Amino acid sequence: MVKPYSSPRGKSRNAPATARKKTAESGKAKARPRKAPSGDAEKRILEAARKEFIAKGLDGARMQAVAASAGVNKALLHYYFRSKEKLYARVLEEILGAVWGELAGEFRARSPEAGLEPMLRTVVSTYVRTLAANPEFPLFVFRELSGGGERLREGLPELIRRFQEVPATMARVLREETEAGNILPIAPVHFFMNLMGMTVGTFLIMPVIRKLGPAYGISIDFDEAFMEERIQSITGTFLNGIRIRRAV
Repeated sequence: MVKPYSSPRGKSRNAPATARKKTAESGKAKARPRKAPSGDAEKRILEAARKEFIAKGLDGARMQAVAASAGVNKALLHYYFRSKEKLYARVLEEILGAVWGELAGEFRARSPEAGLEPMLRTVVSTYVRTLAANPEFPLFVFRELSGGGERLREGLPELIRRFQEVPATMARVLREETEAGNILPIAPVHFFMNLMGMTVGTFLIMPVIRKLGPAYGISIDFDEAFMEERIQSITGTFLNGIRIRRAV
């Protein structure tokens, strides 16, 4: 005769399942949102990540190399940023936010009735000065674009939402100046592309000049004085191209 099952030591047959459930619930209860790294550690991590991603791209970059360069433990790096892809997205967000955040701040500080020339100088000087302080930014973005720009497309809508007054102000000023007969008609997209070509392009060509210039007797100090000259040159060239000249 087969004896009915009786659990050892009086425990219920459902005990293992109950224990697993309690363990899972206990694990959930203990879970906590991951804290952001300290300001200094975060800065070191993001700087190290920028250099690693610029040098090797997303696929070739290694979290161990980022951790070593930043002087942090690899496990800590994964704890804060979880994956290489999330760290990459954070670096891209920081780069675009730095430029557009600075630009948005300048736009808020200026008079809305200032007109085209002050607006243009604001845009050019903000881009030039921000990129002069962070010359690796354009290289990082171009690396992203050369890889298809998937993460840039994902983050761009949020960026535009946060700083929408920048493109909106540019489009408004262009429309008003065109309607007033002060400038030739130009689509906002062409205005922006031309502007990016002269500002961002500056920092893409600088390494070429540094490398090849001495062979042709060209030696340039890309210092603050040069950047001010560059701002004046871009602003003047742009205005001369679209401003309507009236006969005296």
